[in-house]
Amino acid sequence: MSKLVMEITITGLQILVHAVITYFMIGFQSSFGIYYLAIYALAMASTALAVMLGCAIEDPKLAQELLPLLFVPQLLFSGFFVVPELIPSWLRWARYLCSLTYALRIIAVEEFDRGEEWSDEFLSTIDADSDEVWWNWLVLVVLFVFFRVVGLIVLKQKALKFY
Repeated sequence: MSKLVMEITITGLQILVHAVITYFMIGFQSSFGIYYLAIYALAMASTALAVMLGCAIEDPKLAQELLPLLFVPQLLFSGFFVVPELIPSWLRWARYLCSLTYALRIIAVEEFDRGEEWSDEFLSTIDADSDEVWWNWLVLVVLFVFFRVVGLIVLKQKALKFY
């Protein structure tokens, strides 16, 4: 629990520095608070995924080498670089496991939901809907809790092997 509290605090401060720099440098139109919270929720869900991997693998070097297998698909499947329609249909389900998908939808709706034709077209390409923003927040929290709990279960199972 103490590690989690420290991680929450340190991640919050790191994301605050990152958000202040990028928000004002890019000149976003959306609320800074929503931008910060979305990036913070993304960071916490991503670190939970990394912690789960670290708990599951005994060798730290191997776990570090496997991190790109967790984070590169986030970029590919979330709609950030590749439009979801261009992803093969048998592989599209993977984007629902990626926390970046939900954070991107939150930020995109907040930034581009202006009722203009081009913005509506952009939001539809990543399946972002202003009526479903709450759902994206909920999924980010659920992903964080799920990956943390799975990591804890894996650690408990490993501890039982030794005793």
